[in-house]
Amino acid sequence: MVIISCSADAEDENLVAGEDFTGTNIRVLSIDTFSVKLSTMKFDSITTSTSERLLVGKYQDDDMGIANTSTYIQISPSSYYLDNDAILDSVGLVLGYDTYYYNDTTQVATLNIHKLTDKMSSDDTFFYNTTETAYETTPLAQKTYYPTPNRDSISITLPYSFGENLFNAIRDNNITDQESLYQQLKGLTIQPGTDDNASVIGFSTDISTSYLRFYYTIPDELVTDEYTYDMSINTYYNHIESDVTGLPLEAIDGQEYNLSSSESGNISYNQAGTGYVTRIEFPTIKELYNLGVEGTILDATLYIEPNSASHSDIHPLSETLLLYTIDQNNDLASQISNSVDVVTATTTNVDSEFNQIAFTVPVIDFIDQKLSESPVTKDALILIPTDYNSTINKTIFNDSQRSGFNTKLVITYALYE
Repeated sequence: MVIISCSADAEDENLVAGEDFTGTNIRVLSIDTFSVKLSTMKFDSITTSTSERLLVGKYQDDDMGIANTSTYIQISPSSYYLDNDAILDSVGLVLGYDTYYYNDTTQVATLNIHKLTDKMSSDDTFFYNTTETAYETTPLAQKTYYPTPNRDSISITLPYSFGENLFNAIRDNNITDQESLYQQLKGLTIQPGTDDNASVIGFSTDISTSYLRFYYTIPDELVTDEYTYDMSINTYYNHIESDVTGLPLEAIDGQEYNLSSSESGNISYNQAGTGYVTRIEFPTIKELYNLGVEGTILDATLYIEPNSASHSDIHPLSETLLLYTIDQNNDLASQISNSVDVVTATTTNVDSEFNQIAFTVPVIDFIDQKLSESPVTKDALILIPTDYNSTINKTIFNDSQRSGFNTKLVITYALYE
C-alpha cells in the first residue's frame, strides 16, 4: 500500500469541476512516495564518427576508473597538383582546439602520432567508440604539452622523410587520387601517453583549423616565397575506453546487465563517450490505483539528485539532459517529446541554504503510458547529454536513500469526489 504524502494546501483545496464533472468536487493531492529505482547499464557501442570533434587524452577518475580516448583520421587534399619544381621544406600536423576539455589541464599531456597500417573500415557507414584500426607501434612523432583549450591550435612537427615521400609522390603524379594516396598513407591515429593522468582535450574536425600542412618553396622563382599544401580530415572516429578494475562498474559484463544502485553505494552512473547510463524505473507506480477513487494525473515530475562530490570546475555538470526510453534489453527505443518539443531535464536548486541541486524531469507522458499499457513492459527511462557521443563527461546520481529522498517522483493527482 502506498503511503500518500499530501501538503496541507493541496489536501484542503477543493476545485469546481469543469463541464464534464458538474456538481463534482476535485481534491488535488501531491504524492511523492512512489519508489524510484536506479541502476547502471552500458551500451555495447555508441557512434563517434559524427561528433565533429576529435578526443584525445587520458586520466584517472575515482568513480569511473581510467578513461582513455584516442582519435583516428583519414586525410586528403582538395587537389592532387604541385608545381614540378616544388621542394618540401617541412611538414606538420595542426590540431585546432574546439574549447572542450575534461579533467586537469594543468597536468602535462602527450600526443603520439602513429601511421595506420590498415584502412579504416566499418560494417556500416559509422564508426564507434569500440572501433580500432591497427597502427605502427613506433610513433612518427611525439609531443608533450600543457593543454590550452582556449587558444587556437597546437602544431606537431613530423619527420621530413615522412612528408617528403608523400609530397614528391603528389608532385610527380604518383599519387593522383584518394585511393593512390591511401596506398602510401592509410591514415593517422593520435594516442595519449601510456602514463598520462591529465585531461581529455577536444580538437576540431573543421578543414580550416585541423590539417596536415606541407611547407614548400619553388627555387627557380625570382622571389622565393614559402607556400603551403594542406590535407584535411575527411573521415574520423574516436576510440573511447575505460578501465574500471576494482570498481562497482566492473560487474557490468554486457548491455543487458543492470547494476542496481544498492550494489554500488546507492549511486548510479552516467558517462558520455563510454556508454554508461542510469536506468530509471518506477516499480510501484500502479499502486496509484489503490486510491480506489477515480482521478487524473495533472503532473508528474522526477527529481534526481547529482552526487555533489562528483562534479567540480574540472568535472562540470551538464545543465541539460535529454530523455529517452530503453526496452527490457537496454536497447534504445525512442526519445521522449511532448506537443511542444523534446523533453529535457534541467537543474534546479532544491535547497539554497546547502546549495543542493537536482535535475527536474517532466515524466507525465511516460507515467501515463506505464499506467495504461497492456501487457506490462519492462522499458525504462535514461537521461543523456546532447553531446553524449563527443564528450567524456560524467554524472553520478544519488538514489532515494542516499539523497535523503531528494531523488523522488512527485505526482500531482486530482481525485473526483
